[in-house]
Amino acid sequence: MRTRWVLALGLLFAACGSPPQEMRSKLQQIGQADLNVIVNGLSPAAREQALLPKPYFVVDEYQEFKGDTARMFQAYAALAFFYLSPSLDLCQIRKYRYNRSGRVWERFDVVLEHIPPKYAGADSGDSSRNGETEKP
Repeated sequence: MRTRWVLALGLLFAACGSPPQEMRSKLQQIGQADLNVIVNGLSPAAREQALLPKPYFVVDEYQEFKGDTARMFQAYAALAFFYLSPSLDLCQIRKYRYNRSGRVWERFDVVLEHIPPKYAGADSGDSSRNGETEKP
């Protein structure tokens, strides 16, 4: 009887997904890991000529799902990565979804695009933007 109770609690906990704080923490971790991969993937010449002194990312979009949509994916996020000189006018947008059963963020889209107008005037060397800035 006790084994069934423990199993039922475990299944219930897995079905509930992750708390929002845990999802946001994991999003920051995958964002930082992806930023490191992006920067380390640049050629030495590109790093010397076009890399920002302090590359950073921001949470551009974040949404938690409810109802039927949340059965498989609990949340969606888009991160904007700024690592190239502003004169190039480019940033990388990566989209993620939080897999409820695996309790992990999955990247499903990567696009290099012109810097959106809402970020065009941002100070690229501002250390407070090192993954800390979030927009709901």
